[in-house]
Amino acid sequence: MIQEWSAAKLRSSEEGNVEIQVVSKNNVPEHVPDDLVRDFNHFTFSPEDEDAHLNWARVVNNDIPLFFTPHFGGYWVINDARLLEDAFPDWELFSSAHKIGVPPTPDDVPHLLPIEADDPYHKQLRRPLNLALSPKGVIALAASAKELVAQLVDEIVVQGHCEFVHDFSLKMPMDLFLRMVNLPAEDRETLIALANTGLKAHDEAARLDAMRSMNAYLHQKVVERLESPGDDLMSAIITMDIDGRKLTIGEQVGYMTTALFGGLDTVGGMMAMTARHLARNPDHRKLLVAHPEKIPDMIEEVLRRYAISTVSRFVTRDVEFGGVQLKQGDRIMLPTPIHGIDESRWDNALEVQLDRKPTDHMAFGKGTHRCPGAILARAELRIFVEEWLKRIPDFAIDESRGGEKWETGTVLGLKSLPLHWQA
Repeated sequence: MIQEWSAAKLRSSEEGNVEIQVVSKNNVPEHVPDDLVRDFNHFTFSPEDEDAHLNWARVVNNDIPLFFTPHFGGYWVINDARLLEDAFPDWELFSSAHKIGVPPTPDDVPHLLPIEADDPYHKQLRRPLNLALSPKGVIALAASAKELVAQLVDEIVVQGHCEFVHDFSLKMPMDLFLRMVNLPAEDRETLIALANTGLKAHDEAARLDAMRSMNAYLHQKVVERLESPGDDLMSAIITMDIDGRKLTIGEQVGYMTTALFGGLDTVGGMMAMTARHLARNPDHRKLLVAHPEKIPDMIEEVLRRYAISTVSRFVTRDVEFGGVQLKQGDRIMLPTPIHGIDESRWDNALEVQLDRKPTDHMAFGKGTHRCPGAILARAELRIFVEEWLKRIPDFAIDESRGGEKWETGTVLGLKSLPLHWQA
């Protein structure tokens, strides 16, 4: 029986290092040496009442650069910023053209396009996103984002408190997504619940049920839109041609699922990280209130320090990578949270330094699969900070209401962030 490796069970030595448990070779491929095996589960390695980024930092700064875990059929975990930079753009060695989730989804769940595709198919699939999320396209979306942010903050400010995740950072990105794809605003709460469970539930059966419910919803909407397409993003995706053919219904549903997750979870998650940082750092709040022109630099530094997304790939050929022998068909995880907290890559990596101005962080990935929504995400984050600080310049985490709660998994984040201020 493989014991669960949680941050609570890691023991610190007198030197401040972390003693990592090494597990047996049960269900580990023959080519994986014993000393590279770790009992690691990305859904449960950090308890909800502990800072998951700090627990990742203990792992990345105190253990080997590349290790193997037998969970979910077994996979490698990149645990080094430089290796992450090498792996992300090398799509020919580390392929996405599979069910790349850990654990992988069953055959009846459509591929999450364009994430689960390699070039040149991947590049063709991205055309609608590249157009909609170009600098020109984002101008109109930013106006909608500003309207939605202002409306939500105006509703919250008079209360003197909020549960930021549920009252703001889940709602605002979903509202913008629904506008982009012309879906009913009243579907927001249902889709938020499904999206959260589909990505984050520790129970695999619950995750799959939520994914199937999400696919059923989107299948119905895709069929309806095909009968009467418009000028929205969904219409552009489901009516596109690739090499003279239309996407299948499964491809269309999988693509829309990716668009929904990308627009909701990553942007909303980074909003929560930003709000948490500002709540904990009054000096930074005061500086940004006095100098709002510094907000974009702050956002880049927060993106570096608090990256949240994890992706996986398949190894396409036998190769030595990072001093480790990988075999064709091995699954390998690329966790972007480790990049910004690797002390070998950044000076004082855990500190948010507003004058750092990082231009090469990995919050949006790297290479051909770099997030197509990066421009829009930056705009949403900037608008959120600007509009929030105009109305609520001074706020803190409300420990009397339970304080912050974390969740791990494919997207690391906060499940709860109670805030309070003087109304």
